[in-house]
Amino acid sequence: MVKVSKTNVVQDRVERCHRCGGLMVPDLVLEIGSVDWHCVSCGDRIDPVILAHRKQNRARAEAENQFVGHAKSRLN
Repeated sequence: MVKVSKTNVVQDRVERCHRCGGLMVPDLVLEIGSVDWHCVSCGDRIDPVILAHRKQNRARAEAENQFVGHAKSRLN
């Protein structure tokens, strides 16, 4: 008879791909010392530079909506 002990396992939040909903796994990039994420289903890659650009673009879009509205004119 094999005794199996039950341990409390804390489930980590599973990262999902924003493109296809697939599983995102960490990928260590030794050349620059960062951790990138890639999707095992569609191959989409996320790195710190991509995240910084998305954050910058999101802030710009919010500013345009705030000050210009939904018209076609844009901020300089």
